[in-house]
Amino acid sequence: MKGYHINGEATQGENIADLGGIVLGIDAFKKTEQYKKGEKINGLTPMQRYFLGYALGWLGHTREEQLRSRILTDVHSPGKYRVNGPFANVDEFYAAFNIKPGDPMYRADSLRVRIW
Repeated sequence: MKGYHINGEATQGENIADLGGIVLGIDAFKKTEQYKKGEKINGLTPMQRYFLGYALGWLGHTREEQLRSRILTDVHSPGKYRVNGPFANVDEFYAAFNIKPGDPMYRADSLRVRIW
C-alpha cells in the first residue's frame, strides 16, 4: 500500500514464528508417504503442493482502510507477506518452483534468513 510500510521491528517475532513453522512443517512433511512417493497430482509435486497449501491458508482480501490500520497497529504482517516473506528464505521453495536469480521471489543465498 503506497505510503505505508510494515514495521519489521514490531512484526519480527511473528515473522520468525512463520518461518520456523514452515521449516518445521517441511521437515515433518518429508517423513510422510505422500512426500516419499513423490507422485505428481495435477502436475504438482508433493513439495509444490505443500507450499501452495500453506499459501492458500493466507488467501483473502482486506479492505484498504482495514489494511492501513493493521499495518500501523498489528504485530502480524499482512497475509501476503506471511507467505512471500518466509518462502523467499526456504531452499526447498527454490527447488520446488525452480526459482532463479532475476525471478521476483529470488533472494540471494547469502541474504536468506536461517533461524537454525
